[in-house]
Amino acid sequence: MLILSAIAIPATAQTFGFSVRAPATCLPVGNAMYRLAAPGAPAEYTVRIDPAANAPDVRVHLAESPDEADFVLVDDGETAHGCHGAAIRSVRIDAAASAPDLVVGLSADPAAADTRIYVRSHAFAPESAAALLATAHLLGRRHGRVADRSN
Repeated sequence: MLILSAIAIPATAQTFGFSVRAPATCLPVGNAMYRLAAPGAPAEYTVRIDPAANAPDVRVHLAESPDEADFVLVDDGETAHGCHGAAIRSVRIDAAASAPDLVVGLSADPAAADTRIYVRSHAFAPESAAALLATAHLLGRRHGRVADRSN
């Protein structure tokens, strides 16, 4: 199990109003940075978080402990990870989006989830981290860089 400071890295096999709590905070994944777009600002990707979605692109379980998670995101709140240097991908969470790029279903059942994440962060709300990680996972799949796994 790996616990990393403000970096989301798979802790085991990789699969893949909400808001960022700190302004201009990025989540580095691979060679890119992911950040939530400011309200009203344009974004490259739109994510709808829908716990009731019948067929979401990815189901995420918000784990209660790092031991239960595939991805662990922990920060100490001292320093936000700034957005600079790498390719920055902007993501908007829109619960009413009729044609989002990605639908994330939140699953209460860890066994029904495609991925399980644990978030303890001053910079990211758990749902925001789920949207950013799911977007990174989706883009990795499209480019053949992320292996699919079955539960």
